[in-house]
Amino acid sequence: MMNDMNKPPPMPSVDTSHSQIAPKTSATAIWSLVFGVSSFCLWILGSIPAIILGIIALVKISGSQGQLQGKGLAIAGIITGGLGFIVAALVAAMMIPAFVAVQESAKVAVQEGAKIVTQEGDIRVLVTACHSYAAKNGGKFPDALEDLYPDYINDESLLKTIIRETGQQEAYMYFSGKTVSSEPRSLLIASPDIQKRQFRAVGFCDSSVENIENAEFYRLAELESDEQ
Repeated sequence: MMNDMNKPPPMPSVDTSHSQIAPKTSATAIWSLVFGVSSFCLWILGSIPAIILGIIALVKISGSQGQLQGKGLAIAGIITGGLGFIVAALVAAMMIPAFVAVQESAKVAVQEGAKIVTQEGDIRVLVTACHSYAAKNGGKFPDALEDLYPDYINDESLLKTIIRETGQQEAYMYFSGKTVSSEPRSLLIASPDIQKRQFRAVGFCDSSVENIENAEFYRLAELESDEQ
């Protein structure tokens, strides 16, 4: 009996089957919400990860048997990500037509610039050919530009240019009856159409070639008409 009294009492057994572990908040759900909120700035770069992470978080939470929480965060991430995607789509829908319009404007500007350069180059060749013709014909320029081919120019296509609006070829304007002694700033050759910025390529009797405003071209043409 004395030995039994000296023994320490047995330790109570602990039933661990009912012990509770505090559930953790899903990190995936948190990141879903973070990307969802940032999608309003990052657009697709934020919205798509938010939606994907939100779905993954919901699956993990559902299968965690209560060990994970954050379902609300995941749902909020999916919603904000979806809204961010919609905003991105709306902005893109508004920006794409504007971007296309800018590209078209730039394309037209390049075409206009190329056309001006081409016409100016053609007229420069024609004016030089006219002076070569005059040198062999007593200082008189040809009666028509066609007289320059083939002795003074070897490419008959230089006599015409393509009109942008119609796509048709049209001959350069030629002011006949001039000589090397004519007024230096007297018109000799001009492009048949004006460019978008109201400029026209013009060759003068003194061999100079310029792009002048269309109003100035008509002023010079009217002066010559009055003189005749």
